[in-house]
Amino acid sequence: MRLSIILPCLNEIRHGYLDRILNNLVNQLVPPNCEKEIIAVVSASDDGTELVLEAYAARSPEIQVVRSLAKNRSQRLNDGIAVSTGNIILLHHPATLLPESNALQLIEQSLGSGGDWGAFCHSFDFAHWLLHFTSWYSNNVRVRQKGLVYLDHCPFIKRQVLAEIGNVPDLDIFEDTVLSDRLGKFSKPVMVQGKVITSARRFHQRGIYRHAMLNQLLKMCYHFNIDPSWLNRLYEQKASINVKYDEQVK
Repeated sequence: MRLSIILPCLNEIRHGYLDRILNNLVNQLVPPNCEKEIIAVVSASDDGTELVLEAYAARSPEIQVVRSLAKNRSQRLNDGIAVSTGNIILLHHPATLLPESNALQLIEQSLGSGGDWGAFCHSFDFAHWLLHFTSWYSNNVRVRQKGLVYLDHCPFIKRQVLAEIGNVPDLDIFEDTVLSDRLGKFSKPVMVQGKVITSARRFHQRGIYRHAMLNQLLKMCYHFNIDPSWLNRLYEQKASINVKYDEQVK
């Protein structure tokens, strides 16, 4: 198995996660007969993200930095897929940590049993009953029952399967939802027991209940076929999370 880890980046310093992610990825143990490559795809950022990535790449030959003209996260992911060489592609959320040290082993075990794609269990980095419920629902209902995997579960997919569906759909938001629908035609996702940890930063910034309500509103609008570009503007509120807008808020 050769695993290509695709990390899409745009102004990632604000999360406080970029250094932690890169250290986590470099320190992942590689099982026998396995290899890994880390491809960080960065769109023009104004917070020093490129400098951090280049510094890590200079120290670790596993890391390749790709400067991209991509306008959204899905395009950055596809730019990374295009230069990758692995037979397994992991789509890494830019504010999420993989399980320490054994993520590759978990992926190898899960896909070795015949699955086409899979995901890690989700958790947040902050203790709150609503966030605990959100992760529980995402793991046990959304993934296990509905086969719907969001990017913060860090999905991993066999390359040939991903190629058959045309890689990641080019959408400003809900690209992971459409991707899951397409992958679901091949098989259900395999759920790995190891947990990823996702930043709850946006919940803190906007208020936990307010942000949770916004998420539900966006999902409802998506199912009514509202334009994803408009939905992403509503979601990001000019914060340039997945798409870089001319006007930004911190």
